[in-house]
Amino acid sequence: MPRPETVPRSMRAVVLDEFGAPEMLRLRDVPTPVPAPGEVVVRVAAVEVSRTRDLGTRSGKHPFSQAVRLPHVLGGHCSGTVVGAGDGVPRDLVGRRVAVMGHHTCGHCASCRSGADEACGGLRLLGIHRWGSYAQYTSMPQECVHPVPDDLDLYDAAAMAATGPVGLTQLRRARLQAGDSIVLPGATGALARTIIALTRKLDVRVIGLSRSVTGRAENLVVLDAGREDLADAVLAAAGGPPAAAIDNVCAPDTFERYFPVLAGGARIVVSGAIGYPALPVLNVPARELYSRNLSLLGVRSHSAAVATEFWQLVRDGFRLDVETVRAHPLSDAATVHTKIADGVLTGHNVLVPPTAADRQEVPE
Repeated sequence: MPRPETVPRSMRAVVLDEFGAPEMLRLRDVPTPVPAPGEVVVRVAAVEVSRTRDLGTRSGKHPFSQAVRLPHVLGGHCSGTVVGAGDGVPRDLVGRRVAVMGHHTCGHCASCRSGADEACGGLRLLGIHRWGSYAQYTSMPQECVHPVPDDLDLYDAAAMAATGPVGLTQLRRARLQAGDSIVLPGATGALARTIIALTRKLDVRVIGLSRSVTGRAENLVVLDAGREDLADAVLAAAGGPPAAAIDNVCAPDTFERYFPVLAGGARIVVSGAIGYPALPVLNVPARELYSRNLSLLGVRSHSAAVATEFWQLVRDGFRLDVETVRAHPLSDAATVHTKIADGVLTGHNVLVPPTAADRQEVPE
C-alpha cells in the first residue's frame, strides 16, 4: 500500500468572489479541504472547464448560479490521486489514480430508490453546491471517484469524466441501431467529440453540424450549420432521414432546418444547451411530434450504473481521439474562460494545478 501523502494545510485555488466577467476568477491561497466521513481528498491533476457548469455559473445569470455561495471555487469533473480518506472509506483508495464524477445523489428520494438516480431531487454538484476542483486539492463523497487504468493519461481521464457517462446516456436514450445515422449539432464541442468516439463501435453514421469546421472522417460528416440548404445536405450525407438527433446546442435556427427531415419515430436528445446564460428556446411544432411519432428528451445527467458501464469501457480500451484534450495552467483560468466564450477554444480544455504530479510540463 502506498505511504500516505503529506497534504499541506493551505493550497492554491482559483476563487470567485463575485459573479461577472472572467476577470472575477483570481488565484490565491485557501485552506486545503479535510475529508468528512465517507469522503476523500484528491490531489487534482486536471479539471475540465465546462461551459455549462463553469462559464454559465460564473456569469451569475445561469440557474446554477442561484445555488452558489460566494466566495466560491468552480470546477467539477476532474482527475487526480486520492491523498486522504474520511471515516468509513476503504484505506486502499489512498494512492489510487482516479477520475472524479462531478455530482452525487442523495440515495433515498423516490428517483434514487427506483434506480433512476439521474433524476435525483437532491442532486449535488461539485463546483456548484460545494467548493470544486479549480484547486490543488478537492474533496467529494467516495462514490464520486472511479479508479482508472495505469496507462490512461490523467488529462484524458478528466475529459472523459466530464463527457463520457452523459454522452453514453444520450446514445442509449437515442435507441440507435447499427446502420442508423444521427444529427449532431455543435460537432466541435467537448461532449460531441466524445459522442463521436463512442459511436465508432456502433456502426452509426454521424452528421455533425458546425459553424466553423466542415469535412469528413471515418463515420463522420461535418456540415456547415449555417447553410441555407441544410435539410437537403443532411439527407444527402445521411443517405436518408436520420434516426435521431443529439442536440447539445439547441440553436433555434439550426433546429428548425434539420427538424423536418428527421425520420418518423426519431428521438431528439438534449443536454448541455444550458451552457449559455441566455437559455435557448426551441420552436417545436407539437403537431409534428404527434403525426411523426417524434420524441424530445432531456438528459440532465447520467445514472451511477451508466458511469460504471462507461469506466468499464475505458478499462476495456476506449479512449478519446489523439490530441483531443488541451491543457492550460490553473493560473490561466480567466483567459481560458474568455477564449471558450469567444469560440477560440473548442473541445476539451483542462486546467492543471501547479503541483499536478503526473505531468510537470504543461503544453502551450
